[in-house]
Amino acid sequence: MPGSATVAFDHPFAETADHWIPIGLSDPDGPENGGTATSLDIAMKTAVRHAMAFLTEGVGLAGPVAYAYLSAASDFQCSQVVDRTTGIHALIRTADFA
Repeated sequence: MPGSATVAFDHPFAETADHWIPIGLSDPDGPENGGTATSLDIAMKTAVRHAMAFLTEGVGLAGPVAYAYLSAASDFQCSQVVDRTTGIHALIRTADFA
């Protein structure tokens, strides 16, 4: 899959045998480095943006198709809420693109 690694390395990203996992953080720099945003809403929006970038730039899907895929076939889960930076991650099944 040409280009996917480049996009994945631009943002927090993980991969398992079954899933690509774009990660969205509310405030990746933390308040001690000038950040102030701690919100699951911000983390979710960031996760969607990172997942969209991965699917469009890395996988090659058209924007509307990528957005529809994320809406219908992927799962978003809370990654962290225990400190000032909150996180949401997307689970994109690799089998859907085999």
